[in-house]
Amino acid sequence: MSAIFISYRREDTEGHAGRLFEGLRARFGEDSVFMDVVAIEPGVDFRQVIDAKITKCDVLLALIGRQWLSAAGDDGARRIDQAHDFVRLEIAAALKRGIPVIPVLVQGARMPPAEQLPDDLSDLAFRNAVELTHARWESDLGVMATALARYVTPLETGDGATGAPAASTGRRGGGIKKVLAVLAVVAVGIGALALLGGPDEAPPPVDEPVAPAQGDVGVRAGVDGANVHQVDYVGLAGEPSGYFTQVAPGEWAEFDAGNQRSFTFREVGRDEWSVYLFDEGRGVDIQLDLHTRQVGYRMSEAEPYTELYSITGAR
Repeated sequence: MSAIFISYRREDTEGHAGRLFEGLRARFGEDSVFMDVVAIEPGVDFRQVIDAKITKCDVLLALIGRQWLSAAGDDGARRIDQAHDFVRLEIAAALKRGIPVIPVLVQGARMPPAEQLPDDLSDLAFRNAVELTHARWESDLGVMATALARYVTPLETGDGATGAPAASTGRRGGGIKKVLAVLAVVAVGIGALALLGGPDEAPPPVDEPVAPAQGDVGVRAGVDGANVHQVDYVGLAGEPSGYFTQVAPGEWAEFDAGNQRSFTFREVGRDEWSVYLFDEGRGVDIQLDLHTRQVGYRMSEAEPYTELYSITGAR
């Protein structure tokens, strides 16, 4: 059975769909992911095949690029408005059957508003979306795979682990979406120096976002969950690298190594060693944990945090 169905528009996101298809097959298996290019035999009525596949799938990914909504046929009319548009057929069938539909935004696309969609697709506008970016493809795909593991069983690797990212054994933040009181921490010096081995220097004042300086590695002495305002990271495989920085009271942003902003977060709490952030657009909780030196994420308060990045510096 094809448990994950990828819906896409060829002239809009064909390349992204192929890359996503291969990435998900590596995590969930060749028989657990379906897209029309490789699975529908020539001469077969694609409407019947699509309907049969949608009936059997556990979740549908609606890949949305910049031309997904505006793509037009030879007559100039939007394809999404045509009753036999295959993208419309796929998504409408899943919505009608109550199958989870996850919008996947690429190319910097935004969710189409309900008033710009046909009636049978209007519910799509209220589904929480995820985003796949070129610079962060593997980490974004890891977040998606964790979410999909609720519906589809990942492959097991040789050591018995699954193809989706494993849950971190680090501390959990608990109640991240509820605003937590900021805890003033005074007794830091000796414990922080013993744990982190940093020099005895005062933390710098909050300033404008800057890219991590070459060689500026490590959590500075005196920096903890109560006063940290920038966290540098590197991916678990050595890339990508970037940093989270506080851009305003209660607001953080993530920047890549090229100083390009990728996501914005609302600060929802702090404790002795961590800052807790929430991405409202993607529904993702982030924990910047200076104790374990991990950036963790989760898609639900009921889940533990999964390690996403390693922290290389904090100030």
